[in-house]
Amino acid sequence: MLLVNTCGFIGDAKEESIQAVLSAAERKKSGTVGKLLVFGCLSQRYMSQLPDLIPEVDGWFGARDLAPLVRALGCDPSGYPVRHRTDSHAYAYLKISEGCDRRCSYCAIPFIRGVHKSVPMEDLVKEAEYLAGTGVKELILIAQDTTYYGLDLYHKRSLAALIRKLSLIDGSGYIIPTLPTSLKMCWMKWLRIRRSASIWIFRFSTSQTRCFP
Repeated sequence: MLLVNTCGFIGDAKEESIQAVLSAAERKKSGTVGKLLVFGCLSQRYMSQLPDLIPEVDGWFGARDLAPLVRALGCDPSGYPVRHRTDSHAYAYLKISEGCDRRCSYCAIPFIRGVHKSVPMEDLVKEAEYLAGTGVKELILIAQDTTYYGLDLYHKRSLAALIRKLSLIDGSGYIIPTLPTSLKMCWMKWLRIRRSASIWIFRFSTSQTRCFP
């Protein structure tokens, strides 16, 4: 079985994804691959067109179709997925939410990833504890819009509250939330938390501005 993850955001990524799927389809024709499954953003965006264009694929799954994909792999999708690291880096990414509620005319993210959906804090703490136990010292919080975290679950912006919970995990060294350049300095002070065992670095999406305690 061959599982191909795809991207459908920009032209180059779409072309690369299509070439990867076509290459996998050729491997299936030659007998080196049994079952071919494709998932991700490209599938989500062009689900109505791709099955007819590449019939060699046995199953198409969108970016939000995790449970059906897991079932197609013969596994039980119930419960929060367990993360397994395949590298030994001292840093790791922690996705705190998915999707976006901003309908910018130039961006396809809301149509691919859907509306903003936060991951519950308790699930993020469990994943961060696992990562810290594997030796991660730098935790990078990512999302399409980190500043929206918690609005759907807790009815208020909860990024600072999440960072406070993550800061209690033994073994953590750096926590880096990616933030938009439009964030005001007062927000940085609001988010910053002083702890003797940790250093907080705020990485911006399009600038090198950093804030140290």
